[in-house]
Amino acid sequence: MLRDHQMHDKFIGPRFLIHVAALEMHPLDTENRIDELRNAQGIGYCNITKCCTKVCPESIEITDNGIIPLKERVVDEFYDPFGWIWKWMKKKLNR
Repeated sequence: MLRDHQMHDKFIGPRFLIHVAALEMHPLDTENRIDELRNAQGIGYCNITKCCTKVCPESIEITDNGIIPLKERVVDEFYDPFGWIWKWMKKKLNR
């Protein structure tokens, strides 16, 4: 991916995405990193071709178990129109 786009300064790469995934998916963690993943860490530049999984020395399914769930969280937060409606309705009900 980086070879095609030359976005080295805008993409944190699979190693750090997996670190963020471990934090983000831990049940006791309350920090929200979704906006930062989208804007500052460049998760959108990951094209999930599973290149990182292929070169993983431990044969860990990095893409399937970490990066795709993170990307799904970003999509749910910023690009899901049903999610927007649901959040809007919850705000109206809580007033």
